[in-house]
Amino acid sequence: MKTQPQKAKSSGSLQLLMSYVFAEKALFVKTLLLVILATGFDVLGPMLSKVFIDEFVMQDHYPLWPVAGVIGLFVFSVLAGTYLKYKQTLRFLDIALNAVLDIRKRLFKHVLTLPVAFFDYARTGQLVSRITNDTESIKDIYVQFLSNILANLILLIGILTAMAILDIQLMLVALLLIPAVVTLIYLYQKFSVKAVTESRQLRSDINSTMNESISGMTVIQATNQQQAKYEQFQAINRDYYATRLKSVTVGSLLLRPAINLLSILVLGGVVWFFGLKVVEGVAEVGVLYAYLNYLGRFTEPLVEITQRFSLYQQAIVAGDRVHELLQEPSAHEGSARWSEISRGDLAIEQLTFSYQKDKPVLHDINVQVDAGRFYAIVGHTGSGKSTLLNLLLNFYQPQSGSIRIDGHKLSDYDQHTLRQGIGFIPQEPFVLATTVFDNIDMGRNLSQEAVERAAKQAHLHEVIIAMNDGYQTELGEGGLRLSTGQRQQLIIARALAGSPKILLLDEATANIDSETEQVVQRALNELQGKVTLIVVAHRLSTIHHADNILVLDKGHLIEQGNHQQLMTIEHGRYRAMYLLQQQEQMVAQAEQTVCLSS
Repeated sequence: MKTQPQKAKSSGSLQLLMSYVFAEKALFVKTLLLVILATGFDVLGPMLSKVFIDEFVMQDHYPLWPVAGVIGLFVFSVLAGTYLKYKQTLRFLDIALNAVLDIRKRLFKHVLTLPVAFFDYARTGQLVSRITNDTESIKDIYVQFLSNILANLILLIGILTAMAILDIQLMLVALLLIPAVVTLIYLYQKFSVKAVTESRQLRSDINSTMNESISGMTVIQATNQQQAKYEQFQAINRDYYATRLKSVTVGSLLLRPAINLLSILVLGGVVWFFGLKVVEGVAEVGVLYAYLNYLGRFTEPLVEITQRFSLYQQAIVAGDRVHELLQEPSAHEGSARWSEISRGDLAIEQLTFSYQKDKPVLHDINVQVDAGRFYAIVGHTGSGKSTLLNLLLNFYQPQSGSIRIDGHKLSDYDQHTLRQGIGFIPQEPFVLATTVFDNIDMGRNLSQEAVERAAKQAHLHEVIIAMNDGYQTELGEGGLRLSTGQRQQLIIARALAGSPKILLLDEATANIDSETEQVVQRALNELQGKVTLIVVAHRLSTIHHADNILVLDKGHLIEQGNHQQLMTIEHGRYRAMYLLQQQEQMVAQAEQTVCLSS
């Protein structure tokens, strides 16, 4: 993923995060009013204590109704302030949860629109971490920053106002703490931001490593890589521990201990200086008591602000990572000049493509594909077969040349029209952990009749109705209730259910048994003349009846023609590949015969 300057990223993430606050302006204003009211009641307590001490205790005079009135007002202010703080916490939490929900939805929706090329380099675990962990951390922006820091700032203003009413000189002494705290916050941000950023990246690496290990556990155990994977995981864990310890160490030094030290020094100075004035009778005892009470409350918001700032810093880093992902450009949607693929013919003209600059994978490909015909693409591994299919699906943009469907460039169709008009059957079937019906329908709101018709075309209908719940049978994660071949038939049914004009198959029979291969082959044979078939094949025996066979070698189209025509080329690549596979098949059959006879 691309990187941006830290300041620019933070600015963008703050705009993103604050936009959700402004979207809830009415709720935010109501919550702010609750904070102000709660602060008013909170500040009232020491002032009432001052009145009680100076008017009653120091005068040794306790008239019933005035004393009861002051005590009653004090109890009411405590209860009202507590209730209002409870309500403001709920309101801020409501804002936070709604914001996180919206950000997470927006982020996942954006990921669904990213081009396939993005996922060639993105790690699954890191993406999952951004959508789950980082968005959850963003909640601290609203709960910790808005709720705690904003509430504490308003409380500081209220306390300073009360101090000024009591004694302006005392208030000015308290103000000395603020620049010192601002300096500490600046130093904390300066020394912690790198460690916080690194720790979040390492947490993503931990998720990614676990996801990769669990997904590939069979391979890991088969190749005795358990210890190597464990050591890799341990190394990331150690790095994460070191960066977190560094961040915590900085916070432990610059936050509460330093603030407490400053407040103790100020408190000691005030007690010494104004205590003498009380002894001399120049100052009132109630004023000193109220001031010391306010000073204790004054330092606590400062401590809270500095402590919450560490969470705020982590949330900003998480916001940067979310914002960075949202800045990734979506796949090109197309111009939507044409809303339907009507025939299904293709024209590939001077097509050149490379994943990396100056390393072409396809070179100047020119092919005319007639609608309703069967075309096959063959070649050794790395020859560019699957890449050509990916370009036909508009997953990537060619460096030069063009692809036209029904005479129109791919860019003249929107993505929905292309996906609707082109069916794709990958080598590895992707099956959702849901019902058979949902796996074929894939959210297209197809009728039961359309789904069953597609299953019959894929020769899977009889298998489905034999299940206990038929088309409503839950298939489990990865389609565990189906065999490998049946999963491939399910994917064929899914592709056919949309009634595509063009059907692309990427070695769809490479990993299934010969019996299922014959079933799949029969289904494909029945489609000839009805849709345009383009098949990438490894087993040449499955495509010898194709109308045209394209032979690729290192990205170049070196031969094309039907099976009979290509077999007449004496030193042709296709002929050599076909004869070699025939020999391998004969040897395999001979070995099987020997095994059976023995």
